[in-house]
Amino acid sequence: MRLESIAVSIALLLLFGCKEKDPIYPAPQAAPTPGYPVLPPGPPLQPSTAPAPAPLPPAAFGFFCTSDDDAQCPYGHCLNGRCGGCSDASQCKANAQCFPTWFGAACLPATTATPATPPPAATVAAPPPSPAPTPAPAPAGGSNVDAARARCLTRLNEYRARVGAAPLAARADAARCADSQAQSDAGSRTAHGAFGQCREMAQNECPAWSGSFDEIVDRCLAMMFAEGPGGGHYVNITDPNARSVACGVFSGAGGEVWMVQDFFH
Repeated sequence: MRLESIAVSIALLLLFGCKEKDPIYPAPQAAPTPGYPVLPPGPPLQPSTAPAPAPLPPAAFGFFCTSDDDAQCPYGHCLNGRCGGCSDASQCKANAQCFPTWFGAACLPATTATPATPPPAATVAAPPPSPAPTPAPAPAGGSNVDAARARCLTRLNEYRARVGAAPLAARADAARCADSQAQSDAGSRTAHGAFGQCREMAQNECPAWSGSFDEIVDRCLAMMFAEGPGGGHYVNITDPNARSVACGVFSGAGGEVWMVQDFFH
């Protein structure tokens, strides 16, 4: 009986004690969260080599106006009661562009080159010690030029009368010298480029205008006077110390007209 019990114990041990455990499988894993897409490799982007356009200065003060047809608005639209100053080309008429000037961005003739440094609107300086150069021959135009000079003097004196300033006399001996200044500035494309050559004390100029001489005199001087006190052209026109003026005229082959007004004390 004892031997039988031992045999039974050995059999049970072999049957149950040595059985392998069931394998433990890992729990199902959730799908990984996708990350941000990665762009496929490609050629590097090339930076733009085009220079950015130079920003315009703030718009010029402009002139008081009631409509686009006002004489003082030859290039700019009359917006909010003013014309001449601009923030972009849309505020200028079809024959003009928005250029930087000494007083801010303003509508100027589209054919006028943009100066590297805007010229001063009016220049006042002591006369140079050297004598005036020999004036150039009078430009073609004859009686038309003489009529333009006379109209220039008349309009200037009409504006001076408005502020109680004495009328100016015509400086006939400096007229041809003023013509040569206008011709020189047209060649260099620089307003006031020949200032001082006629020993004038101050100078205004109408650069690169188009139209008849009479129209240019009327429109240009109206714009200058419309600047009002503090405007350089207005100050020269109404200067109580000015005694005489020489109006110079030059008309180029393409019909472009340059006019200067030299003021003498």
